[in-house]
Amino acid sequence: MAKTKLSEGWHLFIDSVKFLFEKPIFLLPIFCSWIVVAAVVLYLAYYFEFPESVLIGLGYVYGFLFFMTFIISIANVIMLEFMQQMESGETISFAKALKEAFLVDFLKVIPVAAIWAAVWFVVLILKALTSKKKGKRPSEPSLRDAARTLGGAEGPSSFFNLGLKMFEKAIRMFIFLALPAITWDNKGPFSAFRKAFSIMKQHPLQFLTTYTLTGAAAFLMALPLLPIFLLDEIGYVFPDAVWVIVIIYEGVIWTLGIYLEQMSVGLLYLWHLKWVHHGGSGDLSSVPKPHLLDTVHELREYPPSQQ
Repeated sequence: MAKTKLSEGWHLFIDSVKFLFEKPIFLLPIFCSWIVVAAVVLYLAYYFEFPESVLIGLGYVYGFLFFMTFIISIANVIMLEFMQQMESGETISFAKALKEAFLVDFLKVIPVAAIWAAVWFVVLILKALTSKKKGKRPSEPSLRDAARTLGGAEGPSSFFNLGLKMFEKAIRMFIFLALPAITWDNKGPFSAFRKAFSIMKQHPLQFLTTYTLTGAAAFLMALPLLPIFLLDEIGYVFPDAVWVIVIIYEGVIWTLGIYLEQMSVGLLYLWHLKWVHHGGSGDLSSVPKPHLLDTVHELREYPPSQQ
């Protein structure tokens, strides 16, 4: 049975990868969110002046984190609106997705982003308290500095920080599992959290499989950057053009990583709806797996609000 459930998680991941080549427009809102997030990260790293008041400074940091989590959440909601359009038998409309995201889901996403930002804030505090790096901020950051910062090369490395990254990813995917409840089921933020927790509880191995596979995919995509950062560490000087390519590639990695996480848990949510409609007993594989490119429109045939 465990093998079957792991296989179900594997198929969710594979379908997410395959679908990417069919509908690359799904990446657009996420890539746009990366541009905003990257700008905020670089501003915080090189231009933000921490105020004398620690409490005010921490408040600013939390505000920036909330802004980033909100931007990412809204981008994912737009992608989920694309999925809803397809699974309702409609053609993809970017304008309609934007309208739904900002007029219907906007306020409900705020508490979700706020809670996610609070967890991220605690993780950053723990990283800061355990970091031994106290490097000086350059007076004028270079393309190299930007590439290293966005790639995480300037961050502290330890097993503890690796554990924090794994925890961050788990929280992020839990948040992503709650977003379909808001987008497709019109649930409030806290009802969406309960729904996400219920799905995780009923399908833990499928969730863990997608968690592991999306993490492995992100690691493999980042491998080409490793020799560049290693050579940079030993003093090799790369031209600015190389660092521009690195920054663009980092944006692609980040975009694909967020896409795979959201799409995988989005398909898990969709499969769960179909499973519940058919009685909610046995393995997920006891009902046909949803496919975004087939002629079966799950969100029209199995409306979430009726479950």
